[in-house]
Parts: sequence; C-alpha cells; structure tokens
Amino acid sequence: MTRCPTCDMIYVDEIPEDRRLHKTYHDRIVNGVPARLLKTEKVVWKNGRDRIIVVTALSPKWERVRVANVCRAANLEMHYDFGIFNEYEPIDERDIHLFIYCSGFRAIGITILEKRTGVCYYSWEEYDNRVQKTLIEQEAIWSLGFTWIHKKHSLRGIAKILLTEALSYLDVKLDKIGIYTPLSSDGEAFIRSISRNGFMIAK
Repeated sequence: MTRCPTCDMIYVDEIPEDRRLHKTYHDRIVNGVPARLLKTEKVVWKNGRDRIIVVTALSPKWERVRVANVCRAANLEMHYDFGIFNEYEPIDERDIHLFIYCSGFRAIGITILEKRTGVCYYSWEEYDNRVQKTLIEQEAIWSLGFTWIHKKHSLRGIAKILLTEALSYLDVKLDKIGIYTPLSSDGEAFIRSISRNGFMIAK
C-alpha cells in the first residue's frame, strides 16, 4: 500500500481502480474541487471567471455533494476536529448557508454561516488574556463557523470577498455577526483584520 505525501490518500498502486481513485482525489486536493457551471446553482456574486455560489440544506443533492467535497479538501488541510459538512446535513434551526468561491471550473474557497444562540463579546485584550466568559442565550444571530481558502489562492483576498458577499446576501452587517471559536492562527489573523476592537463569539 502507498500513502501519497501530498493528498494523504492510502491506495494500492498495483490496482488500476485504486490508481484512478487516487488520481481524482489528488487532483481535488492540489487544484481545487471541480466546479462546472450548473443550471441550478445560485450565484450571488460574479467577477470575470470567478463566482460565489450559495448552498443550503435545501439545495439539490448534487450541489450539496459538491460542497461536501470542498469541505473534505478543507478538512485535510485544516485538520478540523469535527466534520465540516456532508450532503446529508439535516434541515434545522442553524439554517446553515455555505458560500463557495469558484475560480474558473474549480472551487477554491468556502465560508460557512449558521445561526447560533449562545453569545458573548470579547475585546482583543480579553481574548489575548484568555478571560473566561459565559455564553448568554439570546435570539439567534448569524455566526461565522468556518472559512477556508485553497493554499494556491491564499493571497488574493478571497476570504474577505466571500464574507462580504455572504453578509450582503444575508442582509446582515459585519458587527452583528458572531464567530465560532476556537480560531486557527490564520483565522485569528483574519478576524483581527476585519474587527479591530473585538468580536462576538456565537455558538
């Protein structure tokens, strides 16, 4: 058996079907998930060959499968503790919205927003000093649950475009959303760049 050092897939090189599966999976990880234009997809932003698509639990299955593949690619790189999203995600009070950034025919980024009711505010000083606070139950607000950009495209400002267009689509202002913690180092840097004084945690 062989473990690919790039995509981490384990396969048997002597078996043609295994080689084919590895080639397909490897391509997704290295170049982004294939994202041809679909008649059913809901485009919320477009600029040249780039577009942002929104997917929910009510979207057609093939769209949910595609976004699940994007999440699997993200999970490999981010080592997220829990599954990010799968095509069988139930319809529930979170009202999960996934915004996929496509460049040409590849999906290279994703931002996930969902409604959460446990909220508290942290100044950056409180966050840096690891001040312990209790989440207060309140009316649900939108929470930024996850953001990932393919490493090949990490310096293009895509994360900010994704969030800006997602908030525009949901008709909510930046200072009214929460953030799902803990934050990765890249995630913290991003939140600091868009919220200088502090931020709300929403879980």
